[in-house]
Amino acid sequence: MISASDDHPDLSLVIPLYDEEECISEFIRQVRSSIDLLPFSYEIIFVDDGSQDRTVEIVIDFCKSDPRIALIQLTRNYGKEAALTAGITHASGAFILMMDPDLQDPPERIVDFYNKIREGYDLVFSTRIEKSDSLIRKLTSKIFWSTLNTVTGLNIPPNLGAMRIFSQAFAQEFLRYPERVRFIEGLFMSIGMRRTTIEIENRPRFAGVSKFTLKRRIKLATNAMLAFSDLPLRFTMSLGLAGVLASIFFGLIIVFRKAIFGIGLLGWTSTVTIIIFFGSLQLFVLGLIGNYIGRIYTEIKARPVYSIYHTFNLKQDQGSEHVDASGQG
Repeated sequence: MISASDDHPDLSLVIPLYDEEECISEFIRQVRSSIDLLPFSYEIIFVDDGSQDRTVEIVIDFCKSDPRIALIQLTRNYGKEAALTAGITHASGAFILMMDPDLQDPPERIVDFYNKIREGYDLVFSTRIEKSDSLIRKLTSKIFWSTLNTVTGLNIPPNLGAMRIFSQAFAQEFLRYPERVRFIEGLFMSIGMRRTTIEIENRPRFAGVSKFTLKRRIKLATNAMLAFSDLPLRFTMSLGLAGVLASIFFGLIIVFRKAIFGIGLLGWTSTVTIIIFFGSLQLFVLGLIGNYIGRIYTEIKARPVYSIYHTFNLKQDQGSEHVDASGQG
């Protein structure tokens, strides 16, 4: 465990940002009022994932007045997983806590996570007691997690929240995983180590709308399933084998009917329908295989998970106001 010092605080908060100008000031206010008087040191590392509003400008103003607040500004929108990876990479605290800035997870619970992980755990997840989401979002979330666990066998806790805390040792192990297409929950479960959960009550979003749209949910589900399971490939192989056996069976029936009863196969409509069905099935299977191959292609290129445009107040900056992606001030 890293001991607290000026360079290594007790706790690092890693907060991904994407167009959060309506929430960010209130989030910082609530976080500081919740933990300022507690007996541990902390830093807040915001990672801006290509915001198009005033989010960066607002955070920089806070950075100038509070050296405990730092900003990593990425060159474009890479996705939440890449932003969190950037924050974890630069977090220097003995423990690292991740949460969203929309205030659905209450900042006053930070101390509970900190106290829990000091009991000897490596990872503490949050699970939500009650979601303020719509019925459709609740249903799609339930389907997503249950399907994912069935396909991958990861056994991710149900109603998993964004708020979680882990040790620096756990973070270093996480950073050893080099995937470019990242599903953080799956990586966390793959690492193992000693973990537990804390229940928290999910509050309504403070302002704005969620950026986690249905399109992003589908993309995340696809990435998760293809990254942590080859079950779709094995299923399509079984489906192909079943189709072969079925075609042999029906072929024998046709030969038998023609040889014994002189009855041929009639109806071009049914024939065309069968051809279209199996042709579409072949295209689907080829697309699935191509998706796996495309991911192999992405990993082989070994491009960076993210690129940094500017940083402010990071310990690694050694007091400079900002550095660009190449490390030049």
